Amino acid sequence: MKTFRVKAVRETDSDLVWQILKTLERKGMIVFEEEKPDMRPKEATPATEEQVQEIIDEAELGPYYSEKEAKKILNL
Repeated sequence: MKTFRVKAVRETDSDLVWQILKTLERKGMIVFEEEKPDMRPKEATPATEEQVQEIIDEAELGPYYSEKEAKKILNL
């Protein structure tokens, strides 16, 4: 058995796609299940010190602000 994800390209076509899938299900050709999005919040992984330094460098704040000030500005 293969699993596919189907997306209607245009919002106006979503009803037609839904009807086709339901027809195929009634004929026993497919098992149709609507996916429910995972509503649980994802747990953030803290940045390493090396990543923090890279973010500060990329933001080009180093020459103008102390490390503490840069972290506060970038919400790190």
